[in-house]
Formats: sequence, C-alpha cells, structure tokens
Amino acid sequence: MWPLVLVSLLFFSQANAFCKDSCHEWDSKSGPIPIVNQAPIQLLFLQATPDRAETLPKGRYSVSLQAALTNTLLWEKSEHYYGYVDMEMVRSALGLQYGLLPGVEVGISVPFLYGYPGFMDHAILEIEEFFQLARNLREKEDQYGRANKYTYWVKKDDKAFIAGKEGSAWLGDMVLTAKGKIWEEDTLPCLSARLAVKLPTGDEDRAFGSGKADYGLGMLLEKDIKEVTFYLNVDVIFPGQAFDNQGVSLEEFYEIMLASEYKVSSRISLLAQLTYLTRPFEDTGLKMLDRRIIDVLFGITYLTESGIFVQGGIREDIISSSDAGADVTFFLSVGKRI
Repeated sequence: MWPLVLVSLLFFSQANAFCKDSCHEWDSKSGPIPIVNQAPIQLLFLQATPDRAETLPKGRYSVSLQAALTNTLLWEKSEHYYGYVDMEMVRSALGLQYGLLPGVEVGISVPFLYGYPGFMDHAILEIEEFFQLARNLREKEDQYGRANKYTYWVKKDDKAFIAGKEGSAWLGDMVLTAKGKIWEEDTLPCLSARLAVKLPTGDEDRAFGSGKADYGLGMLLEKDIKEVTFYLNVDVIFPGQAFDNQGVSLEEFYEIMLASEYKVSSRISLLAQLTYLTRPFEDTGLKMLDRRIIDVLFGITYLTESGIFVQGGIREDIISSSDAGADVTFFLSVGKRI
C-alpha cells in the first residue's frame, strides 16, 4: 500500500501544471500547530498531525522539537471493562520534513514520553470550582487524597490490556509521512493528499505504544481570505489489531481538524484549531474508550529574525469530552526551516 500511494503522490506532483516551488509561499504562513491529542490511551494509536496542504519546496527541510504537558483524570466501570487513568505526561517529539520533489514532502516524527503523578490536580480543581464546572470525579479525588497520584490501566474481565508504569520514560511509536500536492491554490483551495504509517517502536509494556503498525490516509485543504488562512484536514486511521489476544477488537476511526491563522504581523500569527476525533474501540461501555473527543486549541507563533519559529498555547476538551480524553494540554514547539 505504501509504495502505491507514494507513486500516486509523485505522479500528481509531476503531472499537475499548477504546482509551484515557492519558498516565499511556504515561509509566509506557519500553518496549523502540529500537536496531536495527548490523551494517553489515544496516543497508543496513529493520529493525524495538523498540517498545511502546501508542501515544502524541493530540497528544503523543516526541523522542530515539540513538548507537551498533559493532565488526565478518567475513571469508569462497565459490565466487562474497568478503566482508571490519573496521571500527567510529558511528550516530546522531534520532527523532520523534507521537500523531496516539487509538490512532494516526506517526514518523520520521533516521540519520547514520560508518565508521572503530576502537580496540576489541585490547580485544575480550583479553576473548575471558580467557573462552577468542577467534575465530580476530580472533587472525589481531592477529598480522598488521590490528587497527584499515578494510576494508568484499563482491564477487560479483570485482566489489564493497557497498563502504564509510574516514572517511565521511553521512546514512543515513530511516524513516517508522505504528502503530495494535487493542485495549487487559485479560486479553489490548495489540495493535497497524505499517507502516514506508525511504526511499533514504543514499549507496549509501558503503554507507550500499541505494539502494532497503524496506517492513515487524509486530504488537506488550505485557503487564504485576506489576512486569514483557513485549513481543513480530514483523515481516516486504520489501527492494527493490538488487543486481539484479549478479545478487544479495533476499527478504523476518523479525525477532522479545522483551523484558522491570522497574521498579526510578518512575525506573529494567532491560531485557533478545532478537532473532532472518533475512537478505535466500540461497545465497551466506557466513555474513555468509546466516546468521540472534541477539543479546541489556541496558540501563537513567533518567527525570529534568524528564521526560528516558536509556537505555544493550550489544548482543552469541550462539549462533554471531559470523560473521554485529557483534561488540559500545554505545549511549546521550536523549529527552523532550512
């Protein structure tokens, strides 16, 4: 499948008369902030990284280092399943993209993860109480002295098939990507197709990977309207059957990302991103496994005179997603285009 799609991307890039190789076009916008959903369970699987439809010019590189700090509190029990996630995680990722040909870009992402008890539980509860949005589960956690403790497991019929280890730091699942431009932006938005494959390099005994390869296909659009650039990513992910031995089946899941970027100046951009993510599990009776996740991201990008870009912000679940994914994620990304 990988060779076939890559050949198709190469064909589109060479056959399309509208494709250009413009360094200026690429450098003028930062694009969506490439932070995936940081819910520990969802990190076991391939996720579609928010991205531009525009591709890197031929022969140019983009190097970045990302760090995300996430607090997660989930607890549920159904007839056959029992899940408890109470932890914080630091996930860093080294990313490299390369313009292979005009209209064709390839890349690799290498993540590292560290799970630990954390320190944000009391602060999050105080903020939720201030806005009268405190979760019952978080109030009970504080009442019974469970705040800033580490727990991470999901069981089926009292047998754990996902289990993390406190204080663990290890390599996660690496991701390879290929993106090919189908047509340049004109009256219609710029349109590209992409393929991603997740390699099982993460330690499944630490719950830093599923132990199986995943594949994903997506379409990306990008359109300028005056000072605002709009981005749309639509992807489908095909997860490997990582939990067959435990009788837990997985199915394809979908991700839709809508983003807008406003250029305050030639160096500063403000970004807002909305993501809708379905799940690979079904009929478990646990919202932390079955329920879709909707979250919003707000970020800012600053481009220095030397060409280094810095991105930072916050990602937060919304619309009854608090029992399905991470509570809050703070992130920082630094990179350079060469």
